Amino acid sequence: LVAPIILPIDKWLLVPLETRFFAPNPMPQHVDGIVLLGGAQRPSLTAYWRAPELNASAETLTTFAALARQYPNAELVFSGGSGDIFRQDLSEEQTVRLFFKQQGLDDSRVQYEKKSRNTYENALYTQRLVQPQANQIWLMITNARTVPRAMGVFRKLEWKVIPLPADHLVVPDGDWRPSLNIAAAFTEINEGLHEWLGLVAYYLSGKSDALFPKP
Repeated sequence: LVAPIILPIDKWLLVPLETRFFAPNPMPQHVDGIVLLGGAQRPSLTAYWRAPELNASAETLTTFAALARQYPNAELVFSGGSGDIFRQDLSEEQTVRLFFKQQGLDDSRVQYEKKSRNTYENALYTQRLVQPQANQIWLMITNARTVPRAMGVFRKLEWKVIPLPADHLVVPDGDWRPSLNIAAAFTEINEGLHEWLGLVAYYLSGKSDALFPKP
């Protein structure tokens, strides 16, 4: 309990992940497609309240909506099914449809991949759905800490994408100060540990092309 207060453990875990890849600057003039990976949705709450319920990764959705308007001719894909093995009837896609409708984004432009349960299946099933060509330019949006693992998967599948990190949790060069917000610290530590363990597991299982993918 004391360690997260006196030590920047969350930064040690998250900074290497969130600074591994950056969005292109400037952005491409032409984009053939944009794929958004799920993870920001709360399907059970959406089903109950009949409104799009999002978690702290909502920036991935707002980034996708903004780029959809910036590239009106790009192919749009959302990838995300149900990560709950006990409630396969609750899909992330339902939340996303409601969110796009709420934001005035033309839902008919978006293709939905609704079977995937994790990052590997996001890439695999979406690739089968859209069948991207080698000369096409695709953007991939997910939260910043997940980008290295996602890039390893896409490269393993030989699908060249440009990462668009969103939902950053830490300021890399910001001054560290002790904080009594232990709950937030443990949440960020949990997110960091999840990704580092995921990187190892994906590499050892052959789902990623590198232990810690680099630009």
